[in-house]
Amino acid sequence: MIAPERLAASALAEGEGVAVEVNGRSILVCRSGGRLYAVSNRCTHAGSRLVGGKVCDGVITCPLHGAKFQLSTGECLFRKLNYAPLQTFAVREVDGQMEVDVPSSI
Repeated sequence: MIAPERLAASALAEGEGVAVEVNGRSILVCRSGGRLYAVSNRCTHAGSRLVGGKVCDGVITCPLHGAKFQLSTGECLFRKLNYAPLQTFAVREVDGQMEVDVPSSI
């Protein structure tokens, strides 16, 4: 889990994403539609980082090849491409800080 002091919720504006390291994993935390989401920061197509991709309407777009993933489920929205879904993680805001739950065994 991210230590609460490491990521202030106010640092993440609507439509933005930030990469954080949790238990040795790169996690992308995004705010879209007023909600927080946390997913693996690796596109399941080519392994490129998703940070810097467009975040809009609950979807992250890979900045390298344009693959789109639903932030709530990790599902790839390009069904013809048959990419594996992104791994999703529980995220919440507590006392103005973001906390992401990433099991240490992943």
